[in-house]
Amino acid sequence: MNPAYMEIAERIGARLCRDAVWHQGVTNWTSDFLEGEAIAHGALGPALYDGTSGIALFLWRLSEVTGERIFRVTAEAALRQALGKMPFAGCGLYSGGLGILSAAAEIRQQFDEDTVLRQAEPNRSQLDLIDGSAGAIVALLNLHARTRSAPLLDAAVRHGDLLLDEASRTEDGWSWKTIPASRNLTGCSHGTSGIAWALLELHHVSGEDRFREAALQAFRYEQSCFDQAKQNWPDFRGEKPSYPVFWCHGAAGIALCRLRAWQILGDPHLLTEAHAALRTVEQHSASLTSFSLCHGRAGNADVLIHAYQVLGEETWLRSAEAMADEGLERYERRHIPWPCGLPDANETPDLMLGLAGIGHFYLRLADPSRIPSVLLPLCC
Repeated sequence: MNPAYMEIAERIGARLCRDAVWHQGVTNWTSDFLEGEAIAHGALGPALYDGTSGIALFLWRLSEVTGERIFRVTAEAALRQALGKMPFAGCGLYSGGLGILSAAAEIRQQFDEDTVLRQAEPNRSQLDLIDGSAGAIVALLNLHARTRSAPLLDAAVRHGDLLLDEASRTEDGWSWKTIPASRNLTGCSHGTSGIAWALLELHHVSGEDRFREAALQAFRYEQSCFDQAKQNWPDFRGEKPSYPVFWCHGAAGIALCRLRAWQILGDPHLLTEAHAALRTVEQHSASLTSFSLCHGRAGNADVLIHAYQVLGEETWLRSAEAMADEGLERYERRHIPWPCGLPDANETPDLMLGLAGIGHFYLRLADPSRIPSVLLPLCC
């Protein structure tokens, strides 16, 4: 375990505990957030992505490593706040109720299956990893791994079949319309890679070949979009395509999904694509202004940690450590606020955009074999 990285994780955890607002045995935080085009401030919701369940998950894992009571007590209180909002709209892993219940299952080591199944009802307008069926598959398979319950797997299969029904099938492969864009998106969070990854995990557990074939068609669509000169995949959300290197959109998330796909299928073409994405992440992460997990350096470095774990190539771990060391020197030791994922805002406390995610990255880097990623949460 690296004590310097562990120290940063503990200091961030202590700040979160200090800033928590307590009331009758539950706790929450206030934070900047985007309201239209303006920055507003208010209490957090319960979601894993930017709410109390995500902070609870970080503090719980920190307490498991350090044994510190304050981290555990605050995590449990934050989880109570999140569970008090159930049922919560949406079935997605990061923005919906299944993500909250997945965090609760890890922290409490138990869950109510009927509550999970009620929360898992599909919605044909929600398909991706963040908001919809792809994320639901991941959450349901995580919970199924704990109990081997057939109804949980059946629910995951229903979401998989919904994704097959909703696929846009062209000569270039399969893709999904998830959010407004000029074309169906590539990438992990709202795009084709995240959906393909979830379908592959469903194939891996269920043995159903239709989900493997759908995933391969999705990867074929993404490869048809690949820009050879930029060694990256386009983001179609703007008027003109851009080529980010984030977990949410771009090379970092695509690298994660291709690495896992290669682990499951052993296809060398998937490994070649993963290496291309990893090289792009390594080369272009220095330009990122955020240190968040979703679209910042912590997320990209987490991807490189995963590459080291899967491939055994230490160069990826060294690159992740270099990004971590830069953050330590630039922000923590100079007592400068961490640049979180919401531009022109203050530090935020949450998991995917803010301090909890940055702390989780340093906790994971301190002991990668013990701390799983929150960016590819099923296989780590």
